[in-house]
Order: sequence, then C-alpha cells, then structure tokens
Amino acid sequence: MILKDKVALVTGVVNERSIAYAIAKQFKDQGATVILSYQEGLKDRVEKIGAELGITDLYAVDATQEDQVVSMFQDIDKKYNGIDTVVHAIAFAKKEELTGGITDSTSEGFLLAQQISAYTLITLAKYAAPLMEKKGGGSIQALTYIGSTRPMPNYNAMGVAKASLESIVRYLAFELGPQNIRVNSISPGPINTLAARGIAGFKDMYKGAVASQVLKRNLTTEDVAGTAVFLASDLSAMVSGMIMFVDGGFHCGTSFTNES
Repeated sequence: MILKDKVALVTGVVNERSIAYAIAKQFKDQGATVILSYQEGLKDRVEKIGAELGITDLYAVDATQEDQVVSMFQDIDKKYNGIDTVVHAIAFAKKEELTGGITDSTSEGFLLAQQISAYTLITLAKYAAPLMEKKGGGSIQALTYIGSTRPMPNYNAMGVAKASLESIVRYLAFELGPQNIRVNSISPGPINTLAARGIAGFKDMYKGAVASQVLKRNLTTEDVAGTAVFLASDLSAMVSGMIMFVDGGFHCGTSFTNES
C-alpha cells in the first residue's frame, strides 16, 4: 500500500459517483488515513459515504470562509500532528454561467465562480502548508479541465476559473517547492458525474468523447483516482507544477481514428 501512514484531506465529496469519492476510496485502499470535507447541507449523504469507506473524520466546511478552513486544519493538526496530502475538488458556477457565451456572463456570477473554484485553493494551501512542513513535505492536488485553455461549449466562466486555478497551481508550486510541497492539477476528460451533467449538452459531449481520444473508451472516476494516488505517493517526489491529463489522449488535439 503506497500511501501507508499518510494523512490525506479530500474536499468536495458529493456522492458515490463523484471524482472526490473515487479518490477518497483509492486513498483508503492504499493505506492512507482519509479526512473528508463537504459543503453544508450534505451531512447525511457524506456520513453515509464515511461509514461505507471507514472514514470518521468529516468536516462541514465552506472553503470561502477562511475561519472555517483555519478551524478544520487546527483540528487535524491536533489529531495527526500534520498532514501529507490535500485534494482540492471544489468548483461551482451558477447555471446561467454555463449557457450561451462568455458575454452572457454576469459580474456576480463570474466572480463567484472564481472565488469558489479557484481562490479556495489558495486558502487551503495557505493553512495546509505548515502542517505539511511538519511531515517533511506533502502533495496538494486540484481538479481542472481542458476548458481552461480550449474554448468549450457552455463552459464559459468556469473555463476562465479553471485557467485561474491552473495558474494558482503553478504559483503555489513555485512558492511551496522549497518546503518540499508539490502542487499539481489533474485534468480529466468528460466523466458522467452529477457536476458534469450540469453543463448543457454534456450528454452529447460524453457520447462523442471516445471518437476524439487516442484510447478508445470512456473515462471513469477510478482512472482519475489512480493518478491522484500517484501524486499523493512518494513515487511523484519530483513532480510539481504539472497539469496531468487523464483524458484518453484527448488533449493531444486528435480527431482521427486509428483503426486499421
């Protein structure tokens, strides 16, 4: 088990079909002590997930509220005297921001997407870093999407927020590298999750994804979780500031089929 004795916080757990759930499960399977944080109002759902996975440390935290983040990490530090890994799986945009074009975006909706989907990574990293230093280093991971650099239908403000997130990853990697803290992002292809289904036209995108990939099959949350395990492990000791594409090769820009 390559994560034995490591303590990992996985944020943004929503349900059993979410990427965060798959990451938490594989972390647990690989020997890590896993902590979950979730949005207020999801307590019953996350407690059920915790019971299923054998996870007892659950925190209802609004990551846009700095005092709640501080309180969570203080409690984690008291229990475990540090932390090894933090997974940022937090993203939100109003439904109106995910339809039409970018000019349909409102100032309020645009800023909200930035605050929740990007700035919260800075807040988590700020208070996780001192705990990681106690462990001699650590790994911070964020979930992004290729809509950050390639315009995608009905992604709009969220695409811009993901671009901000990826830039934050690089700046954090630069800042925290001397403390042996690695910061990376994972960019999955389309996955049939609750969050993805909130994007207009997602079903058609999902159905057509395989044709645009080098590896001809749909992606699963478990595929993404495997990369998260690698980034949390000592196997990725010299990997930082990266966007790790887990999209079957879609990011290569190919649209051909390689059938002979």
